[in-house]
Amino acid sequence: MIEFNGYLTDSAQKHFLNRSRKLALYMFIVPVLLMIPGALFVANYTGLWILFQLACCSPIIIVIAIFIPKSKKEKKAITPKRIFTEDEYIICITDTAQECKKINDVKKVKKYNDFYELSFPFGKVSDKFICQKSLLSKGTLEEFEALFEGKIITMQ
Repeated sequence: MIEFNGYLTDSAQKHFLNRSRKLALYMFIVPVLLMIPGALFVANYTGLWILFQLACCSPIIIVIAIFIPKSKKEKKAITPKRIFTEDEYIICITDTAQECKKINDVKKVKKYNDFYELSFPFGKVSDKFICQKSLLSKGTLEEFEALFEGKIITMQ
């Protein structure tokens, strides 16, 4: 069993918050941008141009909402506080949620100086799996790297 226990700090926390922001941006902006042609068609056909105006303004509102700074309490609530392996699963627990993924679903592991970032394929994406090396409480870094052998990419 491998376990990272505690809240992220320093560069790992900064990376996690940036990654969360980017994921939220992609999750909301892409569908809204895909709706704009449909809104244009409906507005042109029905004369309800307010639909098209809303569709065009939505990306701006979403970007502003995502980039509004979060309070320390909000940041702590979404930050992973425990990540551990159990059988063929890797589990992340935050103050507000729990997320469970299969270890085999990990597409790649980016190895930074202070932490690892686990990436999953499209459809199983998660921003939660950032494992800070100094928070390792059970197991070793060698065991962790052996678990993801062939998927680890060293980052600068």
